[in-house]
Formats: sequence, C-alpha cells, structure tokens
Amino acid sequence: MKTARTYLALLAATVAAFLLAAGAPARAEPADDGNRAWSVRPGTADGKPDRRTHYTLQGDLGKKVQEMVLITNSSKVKASFLVYGTDAFNTDTGAFDLLPAATKPTGIGSWMKFASPAVEIEAGATVAVPFIIDVPAGATPGDHAGGVVVSLAANGTDVKLDTRVAVRVYLRIAGLLRPTLEAQKVQASYAGVSNPIGKGGVDVTYTVVNTGNIRLASHAKINVTSALFGTRLGGEAKKELTELLPGQRVTYTAHVDGVFPAGPIDANVILEPYADPDQPVGQQIATAKTSVTIWAVPWLITLLIVAVLVGLAVLIGMRFGRPRPGKGKGGGGAPKKPTPPTPPTPSKAAETPKRATRPVRDMPNVARPGKQEKKPATTVVEAAK
Repeated sequence: MKTARTYLALLAATVAAFLLAAGAPARAEPADDGNRAWSVRPGTADGKPDRRTHYTLQGDLGKKVQEMVLITNSSKVKASFLVYGTDAFNTDTGAFDLLPAATKPTGIGSWMKFASPAVEIEAGATVAVPFIIDVPAGATPGDHAGGVVVSLAANGTDVKLDTRVAVRVYLRIAGLLRPTLEAQKVQASYAGVSNPIGKGGVDVTYTVVNTGNIRLASHAKINVTSALFGTRLGGEAKKELTELLPGQRVTYTAHVDGVFPAGPIDANVILEPYADPDQPVGQQIATAKTSVTIWAVPWLITLLIVAVLVGLAVLIGMRFGRPRPGKGKGGGGAPKKPTPPTPPTPSKAAETPKRATRPVRDMPNVARPGKQEKKPATTVVEAAK
C-alpha cells in the first residue's frame, strides 16, 4: 500500500513538472541590434593567443612563412567576415596606415594567402585562421610592412558599424641591410624683435626621408649656431619622431626661441635613428646632419652703425677736401725753400789766333743807323805787330 502511494506521488510530481515546463515560455534568442564588433590579433600555431600585438617575422627569398590570425566576433549575433592582406605606408603626419580596400597591393599584401577569404563566426566566439606569406625569389632585402585586414562581409543587414580592423605585419628579408635616414629640404627663417639688443626666433622646416631598406624611428635635435664662430645660439629639445618605413617621408616643423641676431647663422637638423628593439639591425646606425645658413640681422644696430660710418665719411671728406695752404686762392703759407742755383758748366777755352783783329773804328764814312749812304762802308783792319 505504501509502495502504491509512493508511485502515485512520483507520477503526480512528473505530471506537474511537465505541465510547468509546457507552460513556461521558450528561451528567446538575443535580438539583432544591427551593430557588429570584432577584434584581430596574432595567434600561435595551435590557435591560441600570445603576447604579440603585431607580427615581426623573418623570411628568406623563395621561402614561405606560416602564421595564424585570431578573429573574435563580439557582436550579439553570428556574422561573416572577409580576411585579406594589404600593404602599409606612412601618412603625411607619419602615422602607420594601410591601403584602401579598393587599392590592390603590390608588396607584402600580395604575398599573403589565407585558408579561406571569408569566415563565419558565432556571437562571442573566436576562430583561428591560418595564412602563409609566400616570399618571391626576386624580393628586395630589408623590411616589408603590411597588415592582415578583417572587414565585415555584406549580408544584407542594416549594419551601423562597418570598420576595418587589422593587425600589423613586419617581414624582414635576409640580405644587405641599409639603415639610413636623411633630413632633406631644410628651410629656416629668422624673426627678430624691435629691441636693438633683444633676441628673436628661428622657424625650421625639414623633411625626414627613409633612404634605406629598414624601418627606423629617430630622435631629432635642432641647434642654431653662429656661421662665423660656431657658437651655439639656441636649440630645440630632443624630439621623438615616428617610425618611418623604407622609402617613406614626413615633413616636420620646429621653432627655436631666444636666438641673438648674430648675422649669418646655421640652422642644424640632427637625426639619431634607431631600430625596433624586437627586430635589431645588428650594426651601428649613423647620425644624419643637415644645415642651412640664414641671416639674422639686428637692423637697428646696423642702421646706427651705418649712420656713424656716414658721419665719419663726411668729417673725413671735410678735413681732407679743403685746399692746402699756398695752393689755392688766399694761400699765405710759408714760402717754398729756394733752390740753390746750378753752377755754370765751364766751357772749353778758345784758341788764341795768331793774329788778333782790332775793333772797328768809327770812321766818318761809316753808315749810321737809319741813314742811307751812297758810298759803301769801308772797314780798316790793322794787323797787330
């Protein structure tokens, strides 16, 4: 009898539980709010996350590099994603960026091959997608930069957020490495002050170019020195510049205050490049220096000097432009020292003739000056005894 009662109680409990379960509403699926969110990160070969924030890889010509990317769907519903590789570049401000989706890559992005170009992921789930980088035999040595991009596949839903998410990829190919940076197109200008003994400022514009084949960051220093004596007139504190990929360039500006107008001055741009500690170059990287000479003229002091020089020139002209005493009109200076007479040169004595002639005597029949005589004049000469 007791056993029958026990069975009846169990049966009643089972029926009650069934009725309660049947009357309870079914669990509803989360509503699709139209938002999609996802993340991308490097993964290990077994599909697990690691501490890496980007890929820093080493490759050889004609070889393949195998990697794994992890994609997490943080949306409330299942979503489909596209996975592909592309090339990287530096923006005008030096930021790292990737080619637009519509631009076909020609570098490392074209070397990336994925197991599937599209992947469907459940809400809140993570999927590991393997890929390889097939390095061409004719690739150039050095660093090649790109990214693994994951974007939302078009599925006909009203998507409110459609943003590409990517993870950086740096691949270094073995060979001759050339870690070099240059400062090009250096221009400078000086702005003085009205105070004759005051100081002004120097504005400097320069373009940093990665002329090597290794990605490099750098510290930049601006020094202003005298072009005549090399004396330091001012400078800008050391500035941290962004990492530049090979072949990329970025233009920077700098301002140096407190520069005395010392005439010709040099604006010196000094770059101290360095490599990524996670991917060292293995050689010393040379410092780059470029200079430009400009004029910083203290105009008020210059005008004062010019005025003084003009005044001196006028005084000198008045002093030496006057006529000297004894040369001009009204000159009454001391007479010149008389020149002693030159003694006559003795002449050769004349030979005494054997016979001398006496002077002409005044005869009555000698013609007088101014009177015409009919008879010719006669001169009597007596020989001396």
